[in-house]
Amino acid sequence: MSDNQHLPSTPEEAAALMNNLTFEPPPTPEREAELLGSLPEAAEVMVVRSLRMPIDLDEAVAAAAKEAGVTKTAWIRQAIEIVLTMQSDDDQPISRADALRALTLLRPVRRAA
Repeated sequence: MSDNQHLPSTPEEAAALMNNLTFEPPPTPEREAELLGSLPEAAEVMVVRSLRMPIDLDEAVAAAAKEAGVTKTAWIRQAIEIVLTMQSDDDQPISRADALRALTLLRPVRRAA
């Protein structure tokens, strides 16, 4: 059971609580700069995204992540980064079938002995 004894339970209690709030004045620009300077280096800002996927895809991601020794989230993030890298510089991904078809047309390189 939670401890709700300090929370207002009526509109009057809420109004009394709000009327008793006090605020500190904002810091001066010098103090603000000092406070900002005392903060640790900013870590990369991460954004949470939710996505839906079929259960078999989730299981495949879980297996691939386990094999790679990373979390599912890290594996998905890496997969997205790879695709974005492939698509940059006007690179156009092709299907696996097209890649295999092109590879079968290659002849082995003969090296001089």
